[in-house]
Amino acid sequence: MDKIRLGFINFLAAVVLFLCCSSFAQGQADRVFVSGVGDDASACSRTAPCRTFAGTLSKVAARGEIDVLDSGGFGVVTISKSVTIDATGVFAGAHTIIGNVINIVAGASDVVVLRNLSINGLGKADNGIKFTSGKALYLEDCLIKISAIMALILSLQLGARW
Repeated sequence: MDKIRLGFINFLAAVVLFLCCSSFAQGQADRVFVSGVGDDASACSRTAPCRTFAGTLSKVAARGEIDVLDSGGFGVVTISKSVTIDATGVFAGAHTIIGNVINIVAGASDVVVLRNLSINGLGKADNGIKFTSGKALYLEDCLIKISAIMALILSLQLGARW
């Protein structure tokens, strides 16, 4: 009887441990959403979007896509993996008065696509986009307005494309 009870307790402990640990191992989404009325504490889903590009970037998988749901300003961001930020059909922007609006420090095989974005340094930012590393950067229908130094800084490494 004691062996059966001990075996049942061990089994129950293993099930509880499995259920507790499996909740921590949530994967990142292939597609996440950002909105001017979102919240970065949310899941960045279509029905519960995030508020900033930085918030969505932490929840999207490598080679995933961030879709902009409505017009707005979505803050500065540092991109460190393959990702597409797509604002097709809306007026989406990122702006700052200090530093760079978008920093790209991706891996050697990472491709970054920025589509239909308005990037504004408000006359004081260092750069609109600073591409330090990555395999490729694709800018599709983006507007970059910087009057301080440069709109786009490329630190190209051997084999990088833009």
